[in-house]
Amino acid sequence: MHRFYYTLVVFLFTCVTCGQDNTRVSGVISPLDDNSFYVLDTAGEKVVTWDQQTKVAIQIGFSNFKPKNHQIEYTIHSSTQKHRIELPRKPAYAVIDRRRFDPDGRSSDYLVPKGLKVFFNSIPDHFPTPEENFYAGKFDLHKRVLEIKETGYDIKMPSGKTDIHIYDVLTPADCRPFVNKANVIGVEKDGKILAKEIHLVPLGDQTVNDDPQLPRYLFIGDSISGNYDRGLRGSLQGKFNLHHPPTNCGPASKGEKEIRDWLGDYRVKGRQWDVISFNFGHWDVGKSKMEYQTSLEAVIRELKKTKAMLIWVTTCPVPDGFEKTDALDSLGKAPGRKAGVMRQYINPWAMEVISKHPEITVCDQWQFVEDGRGDAFKEWWQGQNVHFHHQHEGKLLGEFLGKHIWQTWNMAK
Repeated sequence: MHRFYYTLVVFLFTCVTCGQDNTRVSGVISPLDDNSFYVLDTAGEKVVTWDQQTKVAIQIGFSNFKPKNHQIEYTIHSSTQKHRIELPRKPAYAVIDRRRFDPDGRSSDYLVPKGLKVFFNSIPDHFPTPEENFYAGKFDLHKRVLEIKETGYDIKMPSGKTDIHIYDVLTPADCRPFVNKANVIGVEKDGKILAKEIHLVPLGDQTVNDDPQLPRYLFIGDSISGNYDRGLRGSLQGKFNLHHPPTNCGPASKGEKEIRDWLGDYRVKGRQWDVISFNFGHWDVGKSKMEYQTSLEAVIRELKKTKAMLIWVTTCPVPDGFEKTDALDSLGKAPGRKAGVMRQYINPWAMEVISKHPEITVCDQWQFVEDGRGDAFKEWWQGQNVHFHHQHEGKLLGEFLGKHIWQTWNMAK
């Protein structure tokens, strides 16, 4: 029996580091039939099937891993929706992947894993070897302690960003369409992918609070969009169903990679997008012009497929409390988060791209903040924080974008 479980652990470890016979696909789930589903990505649709050997895990961030009374409950990013995971009332076990083999690592009293996999079926204790570089043992969910042969290790995750995969709680039948993203590892044959593993990422239901009589509006942006969220929603209340991707949208390169997930299955009635505003900039202040523009063009290609009205939102300034911007480096990369970097580099680079798409209108939040330098945003301009933490500042930004959305929408009708 132990030999069986040991084989299972090795399989689950090696599956994450796929060999040549494995195919990976990732995207929002769309329905197909009782034995398969579609995964939507920028290349189109991939058919995913499964069998009795397919393993399903729910994938969550370590910061959301807070078990209580055999449950994990957390709020979906950029949403009021909560997701709940029911955990089995039985002992937990864990497998911890390591970045490199360290023969002295087992003498430490804590572990910083590359990845953490939690199970509720017994697995044998295991210390890393050069050939099989992972830890395995009994796992205390609440204390976050891994016990291997009576030796305990505290589990520490860097910056709380490492994902945890929880097995033995879901089956392929739980892979509900529209509200989950699937990261699939499997083997492709005859145009279909037979899944070895399905890692399910809950996205929340974009439509649950929608008024079906109102148009749907998606606003894409980084943490600045979180600053103006309330003002934007307030200005468009009763006019649109507003949504934000369940993440900080970060740099344009992240948009290029994940835009298809953020858009969902917009082909389905009630999940279409009528208006989309988008911005990338603050996370791109260390990129080259080519890097930034290439990713931005890739995002726009996907946005156009939705047939939505598109609005580019210029990137807000970096305040004067920061060091002044200077020249590009030897690789043509922008000098980082410095005062003037948006005016001199990021926004002009963006407008070169946007100008090629005359159907995209522009909401100039950068100019709006510049115009408020002497009054509404005076204190902000003197500071050393790009965020708009004072309530009136975020409210003004949101109302400014909301006014642009409403006017542009009415002119287009």
